[in-house]
Amino acid sequence: MIVTRRWLEEFINLENVSTQEIIDTLNRIGQEVEGYKKYEIPQNVVIGKVIECEKHPNADKLNVCKVDVGDEILQIVCGASNVVNAEYVVVSKVGAVLPGNFKIKKAKLRGVESHGMICAAREIGLPDFHDGIMIMDDSLGELKIGEYAGKYLNDEIIELGVTANRGDCFSIYGIARELGAGLNIDLKKPEFLYEEQQEGIGRVVNVTKSEVKHSSHLLKAISGELKSNLKINLRLALCEVDYKNEQDKIVKYAMHATGVLLVLSNVGEVSFVSEKGIDKYITQNGEYIVGVKNSIELNENNSYIINANYIDPEYVSEIVFINALKTDEYFFRASRGSEPDLEFGINYFINEAKLPAYSGNIDLINEIPSRYINLHIAEIRSIIGAEIKETDVVEILKKLGFEIEILNEENMKIKVPAFRSDIKNIQDVAEEILRIYGIDKIDSKPLVFEETNRINDNIEFHEFINKLKYKAVSQGFYETLHFVFDDRERLQKYGFSVIDEHLDIVNPIVKELDTLRSTLLLQLLEDIGRNKANGYKRIYLFTTGSVYNRKRKETQKIAFVINGYEDYENPLNHGKPQNVSFKTMVDKLAQIIGEFELVENDAHPIAHPYQNAKIIQNGTTVGVIAKLHPKVAKEFDIDDTYFAEIDLSKLKNEMKLATDINKFPKVTRDLSLVVDKDMPYKEIYKIIDSLNIQELKDFYPIDIYDLGENNSLTVRFVIQGEKTLTDSQINAIMEKILNQLESKGIKLR
Repeated sequence: MIVTRRWLEEFINLENVSTQEIIDTLNRIGQEVEGYKKYEIPQNVVIGKVIECEKHPNADKLNVCKVDVGDEILQIVCGASNVVNAEYVVVSKVGAVLPGNFKIKKAKLRGVESHGMICAAREIGLPDFHDGIMIMDDSLGELKIGEYAGKYLNDEIIELGVTANRGDCFSIYGIARELGAGLNIDLKKPEFLYEEQQEGIGRVVNVTKSEVKHSSHLLKAISGELKSNLKINLRLALCEVDYKNEQDKIVKYAMHATGVLLVLSNVGEVSFVSEKGIDKYITQNGEYIVGVKNSIELNENNSYIINANYIDPEYVSEIVFINALKTDEYFFRASRGSEPDLEFGINYFINEAKLPAYSGNIDLINEIPSRYINLHIAEIRSIIGAEIKETDVVEILKKLGFEIEILNEENMKIKVPAFRSDIKNIQDVAEEILRIYGIDKIDSKPLVFEETNRINDNIEFHEFINKLKYKAVSQGFYETLHFVFDDRERLQKYGFSVIDEHLDIVNPIVKELDTLRSTLLLQLLEDIGRNKANGYKRIYLFTTGSVYNRKRKETQKIAFVINGYEDYENPLNHGKPQNVSFKTMVDKLAQIIGEFELVENDAHPIAHPYQNAKIIQNGTTVGVIAKLHPKVAKEFDIDDTYFAEIDLSKLKNEMKLATDINKFPKVTRDLSLVVDKDMPYKEIYKIIDSLNIQELKDFYPIDIYDLGENNSLTVRFVIQGEKTLTDSQINAIMEKILNQLESKGIKLR
């Protein structure tokens, strides 16, 4: 991006700012200066006025001119053909030293004296942007005969390495905006003074279609012949901007100045068509794919439509990639983020064209969604690494075009300006503040690495599952792994719920894996069958994973199955191992998940009707434990099997705290009670537990005997105090228990 000092001064007052300070400021705020050049017209080069021009008497290609240079009228022989129509020109007087150490002297050309030289731009050190001599006009200021030409033509150019994400800086106005923030100088927009005729735009422009969906457009019409001037030609040359013709010069000039995308077309019928996510501006002489490519060719005409437009840079980049579109310079600007202030671009163009405009405009502007970021001053200070004042933060952001709403002393809500498509989060905002505030103001500090606490609920849950797995392995279980897919027909056969059909898998891997599982058990039963077929006599398996309900809601569960022998051959049992039992599963499970209660369970799809219980932990049902129904076991070709399935989300992941060990001796006492055959032990447990005897550490049944009409139930009591208990104290505790039982109709045998 190339800017000139004079052009910048259209938008910002740099009267008291040196060019070196401008360069230093741009470098400081992150706009890297890659080149600098000063154009300074030599002394003794002045503005002249051609008052007479005649053919050279002795040369067909030479003209003899009388040129007024203020203090005298010089006779100058000139070979440029365009001097015939020239009025104001640049004259090097005798004694001037032009670039290349070329000294102007009195000369005689084909017998006619010449007292100076009428110059072309290249001859006085400017870019070569025209044919013949340079003809001056008042576009660079009111011309004064005899005035030093440098007053109009001297300039300084600065070349910037603007990064691709800063599309807002690909214009003179954009760089002026950056300088305004860096130098703390308010911007100024030029006054637009152009004639607007009474005839409306509808007389010359007819929009036949307006399917604008992905871009914004503002149309204005102008009347007259488009012609550039010296200011436009010189500045485009200094900034190395290419153009096709006279009309394109003014378009490129306005685009380079404002950053607004502009497209020129002939008046008449136009339409906006949206196809495959692409907006097209279609005229009689071609089309403009918005933000991508301009293929409109202009006819010779004295009326034109100027279309200022904007398209989201991320969107246009995606569309170009998806559709493999050919692009031109419009895509370069649009994909980086052009200026969204379309009225500014339109007005600047018409003002520079110096032509009357038709009244009114055609507005097809889609509002750009506002982006807001919540800003915490403490976080900004943390990112920057300095105690920057809140007032400084507010002032910098305002200079950069952000709108600010103060919420409280530490928080504010900011609205990102539409021209800053690169600002996405608080880190981007902190970068903006830092580059304007000045990184040189931040004190150097040693680098400190501070590890963030990355532990969250998901990690803790995962670690909890791993702990359960380790405990399961320590109890002799082997882990198995399965797909989350299962056989829908089999799940329905055994009475398990299945996912609603409209939520089920559309393209299953195979027919047997055509749905998401609702239980872990059927896959484990298959595993038992395979292991038994391979000769294993003791099968302890577990698995964890996701199961799904009818609405496809996911739950994490763990399941256990045991089959075969409880232990391997034990010499104490004379080599005869015992088979697994319900008690085996209960004991193993208690070692894995901790203490729990068992209560009678409702019907379970594959459970034995008389060995089926809910697992209660901390007053919550966490799962089920049961013996496999003999009928189901037969279908899977396995014998007695016990299973448990637990909802992991309902288990408590509590830290175990060590407690002091009571050093005083425990005492056991047994009571044999006569109980009704229909009375469950749970009722007896509640009666004894309701006494809240602190010394009673535990009690449990150890024997049951059939007395005919009643049962004899022997219960063992474990008693321990905070001191050694005497026989009388122990007897008092037992008597209290017995009295409570007798009050409920339970007698001592």
